[in-house]
Amino acid sequence: MARPLDPVSAPAAPASVWPLDSFALHIKRTLTLAFPVVLARAGMVGIFTADTIMVGHYGAGELAFLALGIAIQSVFLLMSIGLLQGTMILASQAYGASDFRAAGAAWRAGLYHAVLLGIVFGIICALGEPLLLAIGQSPELAAGGGGVSLAFGLSMPGLLIYICSSYFLESIQRPRVGMYIMAAANLLNIALNGFFIYGLAGWSEPMGAVGAAVATALTRWFFAAAILAYIFSMVWREGEDPFGLRVKLLRWWAEARRLGASTGRRLRAQGTGMAVMMALDAAAFQTLILMAGYLGEKELAAYHVVVNAMILVLMMAIGCSSATSVRVGNAIGRDDAPNMRRAGWVGIGLGACFVLPFALLALILPGGVAALYTSDPAVIEIARTTFLVAGIVLVVDGAVATTIGALRGAGDVWPTMIRFIGSFWLVGVPTGYVMAFEMGFGAPGLLMGLGSAIYIAFALLIFRFRKVAHMPLKRV
Repeated sequence: MARPLDPVSAPAAPASVWPLDSFALHIKRTLTLAFPVVLARAGMVGIFTADTIMVGHYGAGELAFLALGIAIQSVFLLMSIGLLQGTMILASQAYGASDFRAAGAAWRAGLYHAVLLGIVFGIICALGEPLLLAIGQSPELAAGGGGVSLAFGLSMPGLLIYICSSYFLESIQRPRVGMYIMAAANLLNIALNGFFIYGLAGWSEPMGAVGAAVATALTRWFFAAAILAYIFSMVWREGEDPFGLRVKLLRWWAEARRLGASTGRRLRAQGTGMAVMMALDAAAFQTLILMAGYLGEKELAAYHVVVNAMILVLMMAIGCSSATSVRVGNAIGRDDAPNMRRAGWVGIGLGACFVLPFALLALILPGGVAALYTSDPAVIEIARTTFLVAGIVLVVDGAVATTIGALRGAGDVWPTMIRFIGSFWLVGVPTGYVMAFEMGFGAPGLLMGLGSAIYIAFALLIFRFRKVAHMPLKRV
């Protein structure tokens, strides 16, 4: 079995047995785990970024279709990702306690949930056009966005299978697998985008935004197959089966269902709060995107460009957040309170540092960044002003992401969710509406509302982690 990055190969010991590691050692261990996770998470958003850039140069109208299609799937996707984070919590704490069978059981239970959620939410995505019409979008935008949503929905099970499996591999200190798979997936997606978005003479007709969604759907099934192939090959490659993967194929799904009723209860207990938090967070984000749609096609396209760029940058902080969750969970599994606290604080600081250079870039060259996404002068001008707001928000947003990761690793779900979501719905969305419509700031005003929520959430969550870090440790 691969050598772990943290001292978790021995059974859990009393906290007094574990030495307090230096900040330098914590930074090194977090970066060692976070770097491939950051690249893997950035790779996932990189697929959407390539879609946005390639569709943006195809036409501003198609970019608006893509934004609405993504908005429909985002709420359901993030709800599913939140639930599947229970896999990370259970597997990382089990791995920290050297309970490898329990870590494997967490993955199989998560996989069962991933398939079922993917089917249900894929069907919902297929209803994108009537959903967009119901919330007041124009028939043209609803038809274009609905076609994009349908294509995305066809690949929802594959995406969730990959996400659940990557959480498991990260929890058992094998984060590089997802990094390599995502690198290949991005190259495949760009090639498929060229074929489906623009078409090839004599081979295919241009499909615009729908073509980008079809390319992404095919890419999702590719990386799902790749990560499953790696996990199931671990047994014969390493000659041992500590995670209990050696199950006959015909019995495997039945055992996964059984785990869905046992380990799955614990997974849902931890994941439900994260699912609610991420769903409501996504709903707040997408509500602001829908508001941008009411401002007009150009405002919607510009706001989508800025939000996409922010999410791409924040993948570094989110990757650090996942690494922080794993390291906090490992420390709790081995009953190591001092290093649990230090791992959390180091992760929070690194999350802010990761995004700082990009925040400065957004402040210094906002127009240049916007021009990477689109050649439409009106969209670039709106995005330029909006990027200035993003530069003020990004660093704190990175710290918020890693603070949530530290709290997630500790199993603190519902209190975190209430603080985070309350900030967005009670402050962010209303403020965004007032700034954009009542005060006339347009797309930049929507992001001002988002920024106000992020600053409030940061203050609330930092105080929460400080409290949780001094509570008695408890494995969930």
